[in-house]
Amino acid sequence: MTDAAKVEAYFAKLALPVDEIAGALRACVETHGRHLSTKLAWGHPCWIGNERVVSVIAQSRHCNLQLWSGARLADRFARIEGTGKQLRHVKVRAVSDIDEGIDDILEAAIDLDRTDPQRVR
Repeated sequence: MTDAAKVEAYFAKLALPVDEIAGALRACVETHGRHLSTKLAWGHPCWIGNERVVSVIAQSRHCNLQLWSGARLADRFARIEGTGKQLRHVKVRAVSDIDEGIDDILEAAIDLDRTDPQRVR
């Protein structure tokens, strides 16, 4: 199975309410990161530029927008949660949570990968 088929299968198996949230996050990531490639990383869709940039992680009632260099962005965006050395996330509980704030976080993560990529595990 190709990387694209694996990503499609991931999204196809999701059920309400997270399927709508995950689909909307996917569309948002793909709008901002047209140049990024996609594959599964640790079982979840991951968008990659120079390094891993973001992943969409479906939970039972919400999705996490996982930011691979999120620790370097956390001071700029209050919505970024977590305590990892690099990896942080934004909890998205509804499609309506995907707003300009998410757009700004995605743009910053993509820009960071473009201008100052750091190897992630």
